[in-house]
Amino acid sequence: AAVAASVVCTVSAAMILIGFVPVPLPWWRTLMVQYAGSFVRIAAPAGLGSIAVNTRFVAKAGVPTSLALSAVGLSQLVGFLVHVPLLLVCAYLTGTSYWTRFTPSPTVVVISIAGTVVVGVVLLLPRLRHAIADRVRPYLRGVLPRLLDTLQSPSSLVLGFGGTLLLTVAFVLCLHFSVLAFAAPGTEVSPAAVAVVFLAGNAIGSAAPTPGGLGAVEAALIGGLTAVVGVSAAVALPAVLLFRLLTFWLPVLPGWAAFSHLQRRELI
Repeated sequence: AAVAASVVCTVSAAMILIGFVPVPLPWWRTLMVQYAGSFVRIAAPAGLGSIAVNTRFVAKAGVPTSLALSAVGLSQLVGFLVHVPLLLVCAYLTGTSYWTRFTPSPTVVVISIAGTVVVGVVLLLPRLRHAIADRVRPYLRGVLPRLLDTLQSPSSLVLGFGGTLLLTVAFVLCLHFSVLAFAAPGTEVSPAAVAVVFLAGNAIGSAAPTPGGLGAVEAALIGGLTAVVGVSAAVALPAVLLFRLLTFWLPVLPGWAAFSHLQRRELI
């Protein structure tokens, strides 16, 4: 079941890209691009590898670069807008607060503080602020029009927003089934509690500069499973390792093959 859920994660990512891009994209080729992104992300900070590959693929499909960035940026924005409410709802359903029961590692705290300081410096220095704004504005300018176009297309709504929700659900189910694989028979594991752990752990891992949040995600998920779900460390550790194996490491091999094929065909 965990393996099946991990495959759905990749299919959902393809749905999202097809839904938010204004030109038709072939399903099989778009699915290959998602696996190629899995290969690239082992050498790029969390999320950046997939964004770069998707943007390149959309631009090669004939979409102007600014519009390609807007489409991929919209998918990231929608993902964030879905992520936060789901975290709050699941935290409410479990009757617990992940943030008060789990303390992130000092490394994650330092990284978060450093990132906050950098953002503060950028905002306080007018010359630096205007320079960054001038570079980013052309790419963000098309996000709102692209969102309005998507809202007017039922098929785009189903693929884009439905794929975003399905992606999160598939990740949560993969982690849920990974926990059940090592828990004692008859152990009750709340899917809502697992969702809180995944959503919060994923957010913490995104702050880490390591590829795919490597290290930070594992620590956050293990700590969350023991603090929120209530499983022992002897269950949480192998469950998280299985989850990361299925969603991060195993897609690398087919991702390498997909990346090589797409490059030879000059599709990325």
